[in-house]
Amino acid sequence: MTAETRIRRALANCTKGEASRLTLPPEIRELDLDALDDVVGWRDAKAPDRAVLLLPGSPEPAAVLLRAASNPVGTTGMCALCRTTHSAGGTTLFTAARRGPEGRRGATVGTYVCADLGCRRHVRVGKATAALRPAPGLSVEERRAGLRERAAAFVGDVVR
Repeated sequence: MTAETRIRRALANCTKGEASRLTLPPEIRELDLDALDDVVGWRDAKAPDRAVLLLPGSPEPAAVLLRAASNPVGTTGMCALCRTTHSAGGTTLFTAARRGPEGRRGATVGTYVCADLGCRRHVRVGKATAALRPAPGLSVEERRAGLRERAAAFVGDVVR
């Protein structure tokens, strides 16, 4: 089974039709999901208000469909997943419909996340820049582990 098929099947909070209409970037289609050990996120190029958060998993990854708020945060903000602080416009409120009957009735879970969903790259930043400041006092591996834990908790809240 291809990575693209596995990712679409992993989407826990949308219909098969929604999953099939999602645009996956070329680099995502080529991911080795069996070796994936990072949280991966991307925005749909054809519908930028749609996004996906993909978590490594065994035997299969887990994923949720997200919706972006129309405006990014206008001031300095911190991503709730990777805990990177961004300059203005660097974080956005993303919401995910809950799985099942609750989601069909409109129940959602939301959190502020890096606007580009680049948490995977951001936790690897060695030194703070004017636009990007990773959590201080933690190693890259500690930041990666924290990202996985917080993302798993968010996805768990969506699919419970």
